[in-house]
Amino acid sequence: MISFPDTEKKLKNRISNYKSALNKEKKEYDSINDRAGKRYSLFALYFVLNDLKKSEKYFEWYKEEFYGDVGEPIQKLCWALSLYRMDKIDDARYVLADLMLLNLYVIPRLLGQDIKEYDIWHSSSAAYYDYFYYIWDEVLEAISKDDRNWIKEQYDSFVFRRIRQRHIEIYGQLQNVEDLSSRKKLLEEAGSFLDVLKP
Repeated sequence: MISFPDTEKKLKNRISNYKSALNKEKKEYDSINDRAGKRYSLFALYFVLNDLKKSEKYFEWYKEEFYGDVGEPIQKLCWALSLYRMDKIDDARYVLADLMLLNLYVIPRLLGQDIKEYDIWHSSSAAYYDYFYYIWDEVLEAISKDDRNWIKEQYDSFVFRRIRQRHIEIYGQLQNVEDLSSRKKLLEEAGSFLDVLKP
């Protein structure tokens, strides 16, 4: 894993380099492939820098440029907390719930809860228990007590508990369902969970 910048100057330089690389790719190919995942790393870099104005500008660019992108857990964590710090609570809750369903282990492990890997179908490598280890120490250190309290409040809320439980049930069933129409039906239900939290 690439080392994380350890000074504000290095953070700003890394952000500038990544943005330039993405813009260059867009200019040359009229689209951005970004196999290295720079678009995700920028969320962490901006979060640790805690420049909310520039973060917000980047988020808007990302949403336009990568419409429909599934994203990844560390990105969602930094995005949700940045939105929370911006006082965009509804948007923050939505992204936090998206993180929870993308990886069922990141939030409880962040909160210090004892959790074991569920006996369910994991749809990607980003959904597994060990993904937590990819979170940079600098990101974890930048999460304040207030941030953690807010995460816990949301995670323990009725709506989060309800969609989490049904998500676990569905992905448990998907381990043994081979019929394509049945799988599609279950995945469509799982894909609708966030609708209740849409801002």
